[in-house]
Amino acid sequence: MNSKAIYIFPFYTFYAEELFKNLSEIKKEDVLFLATTLYLNILENLSGKQDRIDIYCIWDESEKDNLPDELKNNNHKIIFKGLSNKKIPFEKLSSKEFLSYKNNLIVFSDAIDIRPFDYEQYFNLLNIEDESLVIAKDKENNIAVLGFNNFSEEIISSLVLSGFDYNNFLSRIKSCEHFMHIVNDVLLVRSTNHFKRLYLELSQKKSIEYCSQQMHERFTHLFVEYKDLLK
Repeated sequence: MNSKAIYIFPFYTFYAEELFKNLSEIKKEDVLFLATTLYLNILENLSGKQDRIDIYCIWDESEKDNLPDELKNNNHKIIFKGLSNKKIPFEKLSSKEFLSYKNNLIVFSDAIDIRPFDYEQYFNLLNIEDESLVIAKDKENNIAVLGFNNFSEEIISSLVLSGFDYNNFLSRIKSCEHFMHIVNDVLLVRSTNHFKRLYLELSQKKSIEYCSQQMHERFTHLFVEYKDLLK
């Protein structure tokens, strides 16, 4: 077992109805395709790191039969859990996995502009003796990534109770007891405006650092379908 672990959480499953509403101009099946592509993009950026980092894919057990082929390999661990209540997977991980690793990193699946190198940087920031937190967030203060080097129930319960909102999370923890490393302006795709920003982000050459040609093609399929929306 490695000393570091990453957990990819399917944010869309937690807030499905709200997200379908926020992305109402996109067909439901295309929202699901977008969600899956974002998830797979994160997983692809972690490819090759499995010898140093244990990777856990969290997936709704009710969607077990719809598991993408890309997740059906032995390079990562899949945890099937009921996700209708967002507390359940965190409680499960708190009883075993979070306790088993020195450094843990939670990544929400709709985050897009995180480079493979960034994950190494996050773990380097956690690699100190004192209690430390790494938080990456978007412009609207939604948490995209949370890393910690000493498990505490306070951290996990505060994350869940905050609804993954940065300011709410800070108000619930004794932040003075932790070294805080904050990364700003990660893009989370949770609305039509975010979808438009995604299009602009992926139009830039630098996006190849965190989105491969294969993933670009999947996103481009959606951009072509909704070209009028993107004007």
